[in-house]
Formats: sequence, C-alpha cells, structure tokens
Amino acid sequence: MDDCTIVSRMLAGMVAGVLLLSPAAADAADLTVPAACFASGQRLTLSGTSFTPGTPIAIAGDVTGAAQADPAGTFSTAITAPPVAELGPRVVTVSAVDQTNPANVATLRLRVVHEAFGSNRPVAGRPRELTTWRFAGFVPGQPIYAHFVLDGRSRGDYRFGVARGACGTLTTRAARVPGVSALAPGRWTLRLDQRMTYREGTPGSSASFSIVRRR
Repeated sequence: MDDCTIVSRMLAGMVAGVLLLSPAAADAADLTVPAACFASGQRLTLSGTSFTPGTPIAIAGDVTGAAQADPAGTFSTAITAPPVAELGPRVVTVSAVDQTNPANVATLRLRVVHEAFGSNRPVAGRPRELTTWRFAGFVPGQPIYAHFVLDGRSRGDYRFGVARGACGTLTTRAARVPGVSALAPGRWTLRLDQRMTYREGTPGSSASFSIVRRR
C-alpha cells in the first residue's frame, strides 16, 4: 500500500468523523392558531415553536405585537384578527421573528371574514325580485336560514343552502325577501342563523329594513 492511498483513507476517516460530530439541523420555527377562520376583531391565541429559548419575538405582517419564548423555545400570545371591510374571507399574513436569530422566521396565513354570520343582505329593492345573496362566517356543513320578523313574530323562514369551506361561505340566487307569503308594510327584521325555525337568542346576525306600500 503506497503513501497516497494511506493519506486518502485517513482523510476519508476524518471527514466521516466531522459529519458524525456535526449537530443535526434545528427545526424551523412554526406557528399555529386554534381554528381555520376568524372574524374581524376576534381575539385568538397564536402559538409558536422552535424559536431561540428565552428570546423576544416580534409579531409582524397584518397583525403586530410581541411575545417572549420560554426556555423550550415556545410561546403563546393573544392577537386580534385584523379588520376586513368586505364580506370576506380575505387571507392575511402573520409572521413571528426571532429577535436573537432574525433568520428564524415563521409565517402563517389566516382567513378572516368581516363578521360572524355575515351577508351582503340585499333586501333593498322590490321584495320579489331575484338577486344574489352572499354569506360568510357560518358554521361549515350546516344550512343557512333567513327569518323575516315583523312585530316580534317570524312571517317567513327560508333555507338558502349549506355553508361550505373553512369560513362557511355560500353564494346563491333568491328573492330579496324569500319565503314570506304576505308582505305587509312595516319595520321588519332579517335574522340570519343556522336554525330551521326562528327562536330569539339563537346565534346569528340581524338587520332591519322597511317595506312600504307603493302608491
């Protein structure tokens, strides 16, 4: 065996030793939230892992704030879903930056709707006229109902369809005031929820409108 061969094998052994002694790559920082969709102004918990232990964390993007990693490199902090003027959902971005190691950044995309049980509520116009109804912020997989209330009593209930997707959305065609047989003049309340029959106090949203007699 010549000297060149011996040197080559020695170098190979040294390289292998270096590879074995090198630490495993650290896990990338990660962010989680407790749900898939949120309403504007809703408080939620943002949790992070794999940050530098004890480091300050800067929250940036469409939401700003600060947090502190614990000795395990994790954190949890309360943030507020940003405002969304349109019905939604809109995708917004939240980032967490490790202040000790700024290259260690985690980014999360959130879906945000304008409000829970939201709709464009297109009741203005001729009550029997067909129009486009849009909904967002309902419980996915459950039907969306409208209840048209006059003098404290529902005068008609209407099922639009089933909310779909992470933010419980639906777009459908229906009359401006569907499901009401007798359109009496007065101050009406539109109640949107996910219950087949009207019951006061059911989670949902409300809007008022007037029906006037044509002259």
